[in-house]
Amino acid sequence: MDCLLIILIVIFALAVLLTLAWLFCIAPAAPRGDFSALQAYDYAHRGLHEQDRSVPENSLAGFRAAVKAGYGIEWDLQLTKDKKVVVHHDRSLKRMCGADISIGDLTYKELRQYRLLDTEERIPLFSEALKVVGGKTPLIIELKGYDDADMLCPLVWEILKDYRGDYCIESFDPRIVAWFRKYHPHVLRGQLMGHFTGKEPEFNSAIKAFFARNLWTNVWTRPHFEAYDLHFRQNPSHRVACDLLKMQEVSWTIRSAEEYRICKSAGALCIFEFIRPEITDEQY
Repeated sequence: MDCLLIILIVIFALAVLLTLAWLFCIAPAAPRGDFSALQAYDYAHRGLHEQDRSVPENSLAGFRAAVKAGYGIEWDLQLTKDKKVVVHHDRSLKRMCGADISIGDLTYKELRQYRLLDTEERIPLFSEALKVVGGKTPLIIELKGYDDADMLCPLVWEILKDYRGDYCIESFDPRIVAWFRKYHPHVLRGQLMGHFTGKEPEFNSAIKAFFARNLWTNVWTRPHFEAYDLHFRQNPSHRVACDLLKMQEVSWTIRSAEEYRICKSAGALCIFEFIRPEITDEQY
């Protein structure tokens, strides 16, 4: 056999093997999971909060407003110093409460002293937020990576296990997604992702960031969905996982009618902020 032909065959075989390995790594969970209940809604990012700051993000008022308006809700969970699960995005209180202190350094009793954006709203307990929603609308529940996964996840599950509403969980931290895969595989789980470069706290090296943004952590977590920053949703691995391998897509954070149309037409679950879905830019 001609030497050149042998080289070409070897190169082709290697290309096929590498392609199959790539597809195996980025593949979603099997079975894919039932998203029918969640697909009927659009999701208010951190509740239906207002740009004029009259209704703060991740507040009970924002959750009530989302329920009343008929939207699903996306919110964030983390732990206080005394291991209470609370709903808040930032680790620090500086942006929302004006105090440069970490939630992880405060007991829940101490945390109750602070108000969100000078309103009467406080940072709620996860259990309080669930009671307000009461199964009336579906939830996308993000677990922040500030706390150890083996500490945070069991505490969240202890509260969530008897909840009767529709929900899914997600996290930027693959260890959290993997925990749910291992201990509660029936729960719909998703990997949050964006175009990380290695300078972010979630993936603090260029190598980790490369593997993460190209979905290679899926070989460990096997998520049911990928919640990708909409500005980078054309990432090749993400598109192949969603379009070819039929992974459910979630898009965040949508802030215009055009962004909404693009993501909705692709079949993504849409997480929006400061707009009302299906209202044109000229109308708000």
